Amino acid sequence: MGKLCPLLGPKMSAFCMIMSFWGVVFLGILGVFFYIQAVTLFPDLHFSDENAVPSTSDVDQKYSEKATQCWIAAGMYAVTLIVVFWQNKYNTTAIF
Repeated sequence: MGKLCPLLGPKMSAFCMIMSFWGVVFLGILGVFFYIQAVTLFPDLHFSDENAVPSTSDVDQKYSEKATQCWIAAGMYAVTLIVVFWQNKYNTTAIF
């Protein structure tokens, strides 16, 4: 079974690895803050009706939804981190 060719060079894979790691950390922490319903994140909830006052259950549901979205995005960054880590390891091995 032959090896796959590298998709990214060594510098690009290192850069993407750093950015993916930061994305996992940042979105994971942001998801935790949405989960604990941080008041400073309230403007980011985006309710559909601008004039009505949202109920407590609507606010709880929106916070939970945003936390889940952040954790899904962090998981996608984790998958990208794994792929880029594999590319970085592939670029450091000598292939002749």
